[in-house]
Amino acid sequence: MSRTLAPEPRRLRASRSAIQAALAAMKASGVPVDKVCVIGGHVEIHCGRVDGGTAPEKDEGLEKW
Repeated sequence: MSRTLAPEPRRLRASRSAIQAALAAMKASGVPVDKVCVIGGHVEIHCGRVDGGTAPEKDEGLEKW
């Protein structure tokens, strides 16, 4: 009977060139980047609103005066 072992977890880190390529692609497509967070090997890219979209109203259903 053959047992297959689960693969060992590997530590992955985003390379500088991979992050720069992602940011360049976002810039080329017109997606605004608000901030980039790098914590250890984890990278988060926070995007803003794309032009042409409507801003959500934050009035929680209140009537306009």
